[in-house]
Amino acid sequence: MSIEPQPPERSRLALADLLLARHEELVQRWLARLREGLAPGVPTRAELEDHIGDTLRELSVALRRHTAGGRSPGVRQPGGQRPRDDFDVQALVREYQVLHGCILDLVEETGEHLTLGEVRALGDFITTRIAEGVAESLRQHDAHPPPTRGALSLELTECQQAQAAHAALLSWEKHARQQAEEALALLDTLLTTAPVGLAFLDRNLRYVRINQMLADINGIPLEGTVGRHLREVIPELAAYLEPIYQRVLETGEPEIGVELSGITAGTGGEVRHWLVSHYPVHNAAGELLLLGSSVLDITDRKRAEEAQRVSEERFRLLVEEVEDYAIIMLDPEGRVVSWNAGAERINGYEAREVLGRHVSVFYTPEDVAAGDPDRCIQVAAERGHCRAEGLRVRKDGGRFWADAVITALRDEHGVLRGFSDVTRDISKRKQGEQALRETTQRLQAILETAVNGIITIDERGIIQNLNPATVHIFGYAPEELIGRNISILMPEPYRSEHDDYMTNYLRTGVRKVIGIGREVRGRRKDGSVFPLELAVSETRLPQGRFFTGLVRDISARKRAMEAQALFVEAGTLLSQSLDVATTLKKLASLAVSRLCDYCIVDLLGEDGQLHRLEVATQEQRIHQLILQTMAYAPPVANHGPLIRVLERGKAQAVPLVTPEWLDSVAVNAEHRALLEEIGPKSVVVVPLVARGRKLGVICFAWLRSRATTMAADLEVAKGLSDRAAVAIDNARLYQEAQEAARVREDVVAIVSHDLRNPLNAITLSAATLLKREDVDERTAKAIRRIYAAADRASGMIRDLLDFTQARVGGIPIHRRPLDFHEHVHRVVDEVQGAHPERHIDFHARGDGQGEWDEGRLAQVVTNLVGNALQHSPASTPVRVSTWSEGPGVCLEVHNEGAPIPAELLPTLFEPYRQGPEAGTGRGSLGLGLFITRQIVLGHGGTLDVRSTGDDGTTFTVRLPRHRH
Repeated sequence: MSIEPQPPERSRLALADLLLARHEELVQRWLARLREGLAPGVPTRAELEDHIGDTLRELSVALRRHTAGGRSPGVRQPGGQRPRDDFDVQALVREYQVLHGCILDLVEETGEHLTLGEVRALGDFITTRIAEGVAESLRQHDAHPPPTRGALSLELTECQQAQAAHAALLSWEKHARQQAEEALALLDTLLTTAPVGLAFLDRNLRYVRINQMLADINGIPLEGTVGRHLREVIPELAAYLEPIYQRVLETGEPEIGVELSGITAGTGGEVRHWLVSHYPVHNAAGELLLLGSSVLDITDRKRAEEAQRVSEERFRLLVEEVEDYAIIMLDPEGRVVSWNAGAERINGYEAREVLGRHVSVFYTPEDVAAGDPDRCIQVAAERGHCRAEGLRVRKDGGRFWADAVITALRDEHGVLRGFSDVTRDISKRKQGEQALRETTQRLQAILETAVNGIITIDERGIIQNLNPATVHIFGYAPEELIGRNISILMPEPYRSEHDDYMTNYLRTGVRKVIGIGREVRGRRKDGSVFPLELAVSETRLPQGRFFTGLVRDISARKRAMEAQALFVEAGTLLSQSLDVATTLKKLASLAVSRLCDYCIVDLLGEDGQLHRLEVATQEQRIHQLILQTMAYAPPVANHGPLIRVLERGKAQAVPLVTPEWLDSVAVNAEHRALLEEIGPKSVVVVPLVARGRKLGVICFAWLRSRATTMAADLEVAKGLSDRAAVAIDNARLYQEAQEAARVREDVVAIVSHDLRNPLNAITLSAATLLKREDVDERTAKAIRRIYAAADRASGMIRDLLDFTQARVGGIPIHRRPLDFHEHVHRVVDEVQGAHPERHIDFHARGDGQGEWDEGRLAQVVTNLVGNALQHSPASTPVRVSTWSEGPGVCLEVHNEGAPIPAELLPTLFEPYRQGPEAGTGRGSLGLGLFITRQIVLGHGGTLDVRSTGDDGTTFTVRLPRHRH
């Protein structure tokens, strides 16, 4: 049975008309199917055979009446055919079933489709006739009871007559029971074999009989249904069905073909649809005994009808939305014989203007001259179709791009009847393709010139494409990478793990890199490993899943960050001591830990010669050899490479150390042999210059070639040397200042002790003389001048003492308006930039306005935060807090880690007070904290520290906002 949408040009044949038109064929098919499976030669006669023609005509009339809105087709009209006497009810049921199937098969073979009303009417007709057959069987049974033996011989005695009457009565009762049992068996057969759900209810709406199909629909077993009320069996539908049953009971009229939708215990919560008929069941006397119900599940049909309706609606919308197709029919010579609205819209011609004209009218003159129209028609005739893209011409002469498919149309004998020409305006597509080509060219230009590397791989990790920047970053040629696994660009262990990671991601969707930018390590063609930033995005295409990686070589940035961190660390370490020897030791230790393999420091002495004051290495193999070089300071007179660097004041890089260079550096043969055994491969020599004064040279050496990074190494070495020169110069200046301070202190002691006593004697003597009465005026005047001069000299001495004490014990402070919170935050950010691997938390609250020395305050923050970073585990944060506190502000720096030893706390801020780990780069408590405290005191503030194993170490600074 077809329910597909039919072509609009062909009208549908109604089921009633189809039954009349194929009447004889349907009867023969019905008879043949009834006899299928019977033994050959066994005569049989169908219960409906005498009435099948009338039955089909009644069905056709009922279908038309139903279509016109008449009464239900299931009710027999007066004069209708009835079954013969003593007919077989079971056979009657089978015959109606076969008739129903034959009708549906005929509909499907003819390609027609049934409406919902026709399906409903056909089912009602068959169901009602089956029910009427059962009722007729019961009526015949009641109307023809078995005969009694009333013709007994008159000669019998009264006793014999009574016995005979009793025997006849027993025989009749037995026959009646047999007939009743047969009727019940027929009813059970009907209930079991009927293709619909059937049930009978009494006048109280309690179930009397029900078949398995309806029990399954209700979701309650047969034995659990009989005897129960309608509301108990299907409570979900009872409210709707009870009024209908009551109406049938009151009117005696059936309710045929009622659609019902709902949920029962048997539907599993799914809404189902049924076609339900309700009819009264009467006995022979016309009394209403039962209510009958037939239920046909039409859920699938309803869904099919809905799907068909949706499909037809979509098809209609699709046809209405199509704008770019022209459908043209051509005769075998290529002349236009059919023209649709799409063709008129696209080509601009009305149908009357092109019918009969050759299809070449739509081609450009160039294509016509080249024979393209005839060639395409010939190809279509030979191969079945011809597809071509090209320019076409509209009525107004305008040209457009068209995609045309010409298909040959042949009849069942293969004779060519013409062609279909389906043309689509693809001008927009062509424009889009052109735009896409231009976009692709621009994108390719971007990829070619991008600084970052761009790599595309498939889901197996195979490289599909890359840009020139990738070639520059990794050192491979494109042909060396395309088609290879992306792991070729990874160092171990990432290379071995990559395929497993890809497999795990494709299986689970768990991301580690995709969609998340992160820093990774790359491997160049030469085997060197370098840091890079990687961002990976995923694209899903019909060809599969692809991943695009954006890579950026951050070696230079990392080196800059490391250099900056090195400079900050160097500044912190070198500022902690003003002793030259200590400063040199820290400088060399820092250099070999962060920059080179070994370091040598030579300083100019007062004799004008270079003196080797410090050597350092972390390479155990050459440790003793490096110590031996202490005896070989370069003489100034030999003008070797180190001396030339010192004289010119310009650093020198030696990317590749040669034997000749070693010869020029060596002091003697023993020194040359020692250098050969050490085996430096690259060297940087930097002069130490501070305030224009040449202090010496530093030699940074590597045991492996640094030719590729020599330029960066040179800059870092120069930066470190500049800071070292300043630290060395400061240490020397401090020593000189200390010596000068001792001289000043001696002078002050002399002034304060030796000069004050005579001045005091002069003052006392003058005062005594002024008290005498025998002194004349002239003498008194001279004495007063002596007293005043002595007093002025005492004041000058006091001023000199105050000045000396200020120079020796205090640091000048230059205040200016400043936001305390912002300034501290800015300095913390600078320190954070130098230590990107550490985490520094900063919090501020309250008013931060006041007056402080910006530079000195920055020095305080740098020293305290640097000290916290130096003395705390790398995995722990450093917390910096500032807040307002009444007339002042507070700064607090906290770090975790081991506490400061209790014995060091009382002298922590004194100069030259260092912990046991001083000189190793950690735990030095020398001049850094001393200078910090002097700056805080210079501002009129306080500096406190508390340190415990549980709470860590906290330095607290309190400063007034303004000068007191």
